[in-house]
Amino acid sequence: MTIRYDASNVGAFVVRGIAYSQKGDNDRAISDYSAAIRLDPKSSLGYIGRGRSHLFAGSAAKAEADFAEASKRDPDDAYNVLWADIAARRGRRPSRLVQTSSPIDMAVWPAPVIKMFMGEMTPDALLAAADNADSTRKKTHVCEAIFFSGELALTKGSTDEAARLFRLAANDCPRNADEWSAASSELKALGVVP
Repeated sequence: MTIRYDASNVGAFVVRGIAYSQKGDNDRAISDYSAAIRLDPKSSLGYIGRGRSHLFAGSAAKAEADFAEASKRDPDDAYNVLWADIAARRGRRPSRLVQTSSPIDMAVWPAPVIKMFMGEMTPDALLAAADNADSTRKKTHVCEAIFFSGELALTKGSTDEAARLFRLAANDCPRNADEWSAASSELKALGVVP
């Protein structure tokens, strides 16, 4: 699909980047996210998508730079902070979550995920915190709890546990969830069949 290169098509580049990412085609995803960034450098969407594609392609430094840019543009987005921390840890740099999470509302989801990465909560406690009276929110939170527990396991070098959790996320998360495509990408990067 050809997309005309103008500012009115930023969203089309992001959506196509997501589609390429879900197929595991990180190079094309990076290209489309880069186009979206050139057209709208103030938006965090292109940076977060490109950062994830760089991370799944094995380039933690490029991913960390993109997540840092996404956080500058949207400092209240807890997911930008989480992804930046994951990329830093993959690049063997220390966590800066204590500093970068200060603008985040730690009373609402996904604050428990951040607390798990800061060592204040176990993955089991995170899964318990995912409980919600609203069944749709509960499903989303459980999906995120499983996926981000896999990311934490991976940053700690526990690849078998990470693969188990990513497999759970790939099987249980809705296919339109970021965590489903991210879990599938992580499994491919680990050389594991979903």
